Amino acid sequence: MTTLRKVWAVSSAYARSVWAYPGAEALRTIFLVFLVVILIVFLALWRTTYSTMDTGSLGGMRLPQMLEYLAGTEAIVLSAPAFADRIGDDVRTGGLAVQLTRPISYIAFQFAVAAGESWPRLALNLAVGSLVVALATGSVPVGPAGILAYLMAYVPAFLLYASLFLALALTSFWLEDAWAVTFLASRSVMILGGLLVPLSLFPPVLARIAQILPLQLMVYGPAQQLAHPFQDFGGLMLQEAIWLLVLFALLAFIYRKGVSALHVQGG
Repeated sequence: MTTLRKVWAVSSAYARSVWAYPGAEALRTIFLVFLVVILIVFLALWRTTYSTMDTGSLGGMRLPQMLEYLAGTEAIVLSAPAFADRIGDDVRTGGLAVQLTRPISYIAFQFAVAAGESWPRLALNLAVGSLVVALATGSVPVGPAGILAYLMAYVPAFLLYASLFLALALTSFWLEDAWAVTFLASRSVMILGGLLVPLSLFPPVLARIAQILPLQLMVYGPAQQLAHPFQDFGGLMLQEAIWLLVLFALLAFIYRKGVSALHVQGG
């Protein structure tokens, strides 16, 4: 079985496990839907902002588009994979030695698990968020083209996010617990990735800093496709591809160094 088929098998198995307990997932989503309250708060906040500024568009988005953008960013962040605890446990308990004997590489296995867990949740979160936006605004601000562009941009964005956070989680080889590192990184993604405010509304200096970093490609890049389907899409995909090469190289380097350190210390 090729590596790709192994990854697909693992990912499919974990995706099925997500749907195997629909009650738990529904409860999780309903809890997230309490973020519906947040969306409603944002509705009031942005409606006041649009009204106060006497404009129908901010950052190139009308109010329904802005709320759909927020639903899109929240769907990405709330379905993001969590590596720190799982890998930290593997390192601390010695379970990593068993993991390394599997007929699939440890890195590929982690990517497969993350994809299987994250992608179904993304679809569910986006559907719920979009429904809330439609009910709150009385309009459907995104069409099939926007959804398609969002999902196409999300695939490399997910790989970027997974590569970065898997690399940070692998610092458990030396730190034993990488939670603090990944926590700081996740908050950086929220701020500089455009979770609550699109980059087009950032102060110029902060926007330039955010555009240099790959964090905005993980959240803002896909989400803004909901409002502007396939706008600058080629440039977005090129940026994602370049940063994927960089983060894949970083991930491979940390993994090799970590496994070497593990072997030197006797496992």
